[in-house]
Amino acid sequence: MLNQVTCDALYYSDGLVKHYQTLSALPGFVLLESRDRLHGRYDIVSAYPYERVVIPRDTTDLAASLRQFQDKLQSLTTTSACALPFQGGAIGYIAYDLGAKLMGLNAPTHPILDNMPLLDMGFYDWAIVVDHVEQSVTLISANQQSETMQLVKEIRVRWDSVSLFSSAFVLHRPFAPVISQMDYHAAFASIHADLIRGRAYQVNYTQPFIADSSGDPWGMYCTVCEHNPVPYGAFMRCQDFDILSFSSERFLTYDNNKMLTSPIKGTARRSADLVVDTQLQNWLLSCPKNRAENVMIVDLLRNDLGKIARPGSVNVTSLCALQSYTAVHHLVSDIEAECKDGITAWDAFMACFPGGSITGAPKREAMRIIYEQEQMARGVYCGHIGYFSAHGRCDMNIAIRTVVARHGCLYLGVGGGIVIDSQWQDEYKECLTKIQAITGAFLV
Repeated sequence: MLNQVTCDALYYSDGLVKHYQTLSALPGFVLLESRDRLHGRYDIVSAYPYERVVIPRDTTDLAASLRQFQDKLQSLTTTSACALPFQGGAIGYIAYDLGAKLMGLNAPTHPILDNMPLLDMGFYDWAIVVDHVEQSVTLISANQQSETMQLVKEIRVRWDSVSLFSSAFVLHRPFAPVISQMDYHAAFASIHADLIRGRAYQVNYTQPFIADSSGDPWGMYCTVCEHNPVPYGAFMRCQDFDILSFSSERFLTYDNNKMLTSPIKGTARRSADLVVDTQLQNWLLSCPKNRAENVMIVDLLRNDLGKIARPGSVNVTSLCALQSYTAVHHLVSDIEAECKDGITAWDAFMACFPGGSITGAPKREAMRIIYEQEQMARGVYCGHIGYFSAHGRCDMNIAIRTVVARHGCLYLGVGGGIVIDSQWQDEYKECLTKIQAITGAFLV
């Protein structure tokens, strides 16, 4: 079905979170947000999905479920004169565990993550798209459903009825590790032995942390983003849990047959002392280990893109560039490619899924090692959150720095790449540095 997209202008202001607050309690509310304006450009917000596709963890025919989702995506088409990135379509998450299940790897889940779907995508025929470069806000409607026009009127009223924002959220205790430091060390040693044997070159080993809270997790999301703005943040209201993603990493953008992936490998803490902070930047840029980690994943992703790219079109346009955030410095690379004819956004996604920066290299063997050493399934963590637009574009993050909030419990996975010259104490300390990017907002 071909649908005409209509676009209406709304008011742009620096206090957009107050407008998002008016929508945040609506069913199926989702926000994809770029608080860090240096590295991100668009916010996309919607609610009231007219359909939801969910693939449960215990599905007996995963391939058939994925084909049905793919068919649903391909049935969406729009025509529009606007250049907005989302023009109706699917918004949601695809869990890392879906990729593991495709390989026959089924790890047990932590109780907080019990029965969380492998894929949870809502289909939306309206959205508010914010362009921070143009400083514009557009309410788009793809007119899929007869109720949409009335719904758009409600959204306009809500957007204009901004009230004072109150963060009714309390973090009762800091995030605590689920596994002991001794268990972490033992897993690290086993992975290191696999690296020495040549089983893999790099393995991204992660561990879960949990905390207790009360109040609306939306308040937590807003507080963390205010203190630690990121370019690929997300907040999702799901059936009986919320997802809060404070991601600094893009997994894959597909637009008009052009693909871009931007892996992060290499992390250093920030310092309030400018001299020390500069030293940390210089250390990260010159560290052979961190650069080697990044280059390994760049090579892996060049290979992933090469499966579906026009010959000669895969290019590394930026290698190990420094990007700085409130709590950490990162090394980030950009790999671009042009698709072969007939490759859809979903094809491109599946060719690269799951992201190499959160598996290691080579990908399949690294995932087997992860399964052997990580005691619990990852869930949405290390999966991907984003959208597939009806006009053929997609943009997905890597769901790092991502919290699942369920009945007052918070679940947060943290990890990093292990290579042959890694030291377990340094890797463990890096996990704590990454958590500080989230918990630091509650310690000021």
